[in-house]
Amino acid sequence: MTDVPDSAAPGAPAHETDIVELSVPARTAYVSVLRTTAAALAARLDFTLDEIEDLRIAVDEASSLLLAQAVPDSQLSCRFELAGNQLVVAVSVHSRDPRVPTRSSFAWTVLTALAGEVETLIDPDEQRATITLTKRGEAARPERAMSSGDVRDLNDARHARARDQRGSGATKLPPFESGAVDK
Repeated sequence: MTDVPDSAAPGAPAHETDIVELSVPARTAYVSVLRTTAAALAARLDFTLDEIEDLRIAVDEASSLLLAQAVPDSQLSCRFELAGNQLVVAVSVHSRDPRVPTRSSFAWTVLTALAGEVETLIDPDEQRATITLTKRGEAARPERAMSSGDVRDLNDARHARARDQRGSGATKLPPFESGAVDK
C-alpha cells in the first residue's frame, strides 16, 4: 500500500486529517473489530498504552450501548477521524427507537472518564443513534522532561536505566546492535 500525500493549499492546517470508516454487522461478535481498529489508529498517533486501552474500552462501551437498540440485521458503523494527536470516533447504529444514555448514568461516567469528550446525536429522520468519543493523546500535552519511569521503546529504557545507574557502579544493558541479548 502506498501513502499518497494530499496536495495542501497554502495556509492549510499544519497536520492532515485522515478518515477511516468501517461498518460491521450489529452483533457483539464484531465489536472486537472496532476495538482493534481504534487501538491500531491510536497507536499510529503515538498514544500511550494506557490511552490506547482507555480508548478500546470506551469504543467497546459505546458499541454495547448502541447494540442494545440496533435493528436486527443492521450495521454498526464507525468513523475514525485522525487529526494531529486527536482521534475522534463516532459509533452509530440504525434503531427503531434511537436513544442515548443519560448523563447521570454509569455508562456515561465510564465513557467520559475514558474518552475525554463524549457527545451524542439522535437523528429521528434516519432513526440513528450516534455516540462520538474524542480522545487526545499525550503528545497534545506540553512536553516535560522524561523521568526514568517513562519508557516508550527499548532505547528509552536503555537511556533511562543508564541515567539511573550513573555513579552506582551497576552494569549497563548491552547495546541492542551487539546481539548480546540473544546469546
